[in-house]
Amino acid sequence: MVKEAFELHGRVESVLVAGKSGSIVSTPVKKIQVVRYHGVKGDSHAGVRLADARENELLSFGFSKGVEIANYREFSAVSVEELAAVSMAMDLPKPIAHGWLGENLVLSGVPKLTELPTGTFLFFRQDERQVRTAVLVVWGENTPCTLPGEVIQQHFPDLPKLASHFPKAAMGKRGIVGSVYCSGYIHEGDTVIVKIPQQRLYEP
Repeated sequence: MVKEAFELHGRVESVLVAGKSGSIVSTPVKKIQVVRYHGVKGDSHAGVRLADARENELLSFGFSKGVEIANYREFSAVSVEELAAVSMAMDLPKPIAHGWLGENLVLSGVPKLTELPTGTFLFFRQDERQVRTAVLVVWGENTPCTLPGEVIQQHFPDLPKLASHFPKAAMGKRGIVGSVYCSGYIHEGDTVIVKIPQQRLYEP
């Protein structure tokens, strides 16, 4: 079965940079610079990546921790709509704020952002006349863990066990990670054009 390629249009609600202070929290800015083979300039996730406990496939195949690998988390993006769903599932009194999950992009208008397939391209433009040179490519789902839950817990100290509740509430709604395909700038308020590739179900 083959699904044809198609595209969706959404909006960049926020662009953010995660600092190097040890916190996963990212800070909203007016624009970010994305650099091929590097990531978001100034972001703590940019640059060389070394294998750690998250690379289960490599480690099970016999590789050691610390080997240099491709950085498929050069950027991360979340959805306004999915953030609202996660906030509701956690019974929070107000929505999860932009930056609490360490993301670089907050997008709106893209249904089921977390389910975008590998190979999806994200293009950006200011308006119909001005196209951005920045292009991102999706690698996969950003699997939720307790670290963002700990940040959320700090903002709602009266609500118990939010850190442990977050992974379950955010499963399938945590957003996406990927790499920079073409260098450039992305601005708050840009239009994002999501180009979903043709997909074929693999059945060996």
